[in-house]
Amino acid sequence: MLARILLTLTLLLPSLAMAQSGAPNPRIADGIGDLAYGIYCAQEPERRDPAPNTASGHLNIVPTIPDLQFRQKLVPAELGIGFGVLATAAPGVIHDPVTVTVTHPPYPDSGIEVEQWTSDIDDLGPSLMGFSFDTPNELLLGEWTFSAHTSDGTELFHIAFEVVPPELMPQVISGCFGSFLS
Repeated sequence: MLARILLTLTLLLPSLAMAQSGAPNPRIADGIGDLAYGIYCAQEPERRDPAPNTASGHLNIVPTIPDLQFRQKLVPAELGIGFGVLATAAPGVIHDPVTVTVTHPPYPDSGIEVEQWTSDIDDLGPSLMGFSFDTPNELLLGEWTFSAHTSDGTELFHIAFEVVPPELMPQVISGCFGSFLS
């Protein structure tokens, strides 16, 4: 039990350091009317769109905007778990195109640490900018960041999540799958 507590504290130290540094997490620009973040249960995609600057080479396009079941920045590394942001532009504003960037620890097979794709954010409803753990090599512990920038380089948002071992968050696992999976 003491080892588990020490492991948890060790994993949370980077997040605590960021919180103590005074850096806001998330950072949200005026052009964003609403930004929600957290964890969702991944859905089967209805299609896959090309995304050459991602490790998989595609984006999963889901049939509906997922419900953020856990509004938090601590995420278990478990297949079928998704996390990220739902962003809506300020009234009367359309951001198109937007470059979404996700940074994470390097994938063991490729060394990839940065993935990008193009999206848009308007005021008609939330746009999902998320990541779901689909393959075992994606289950990387540590800091993952999501940001979005306009074509002129203006940052719309930036948020850091901390991905931790799934056994530290059985409530999230059971929330998506009904019982703890390892």
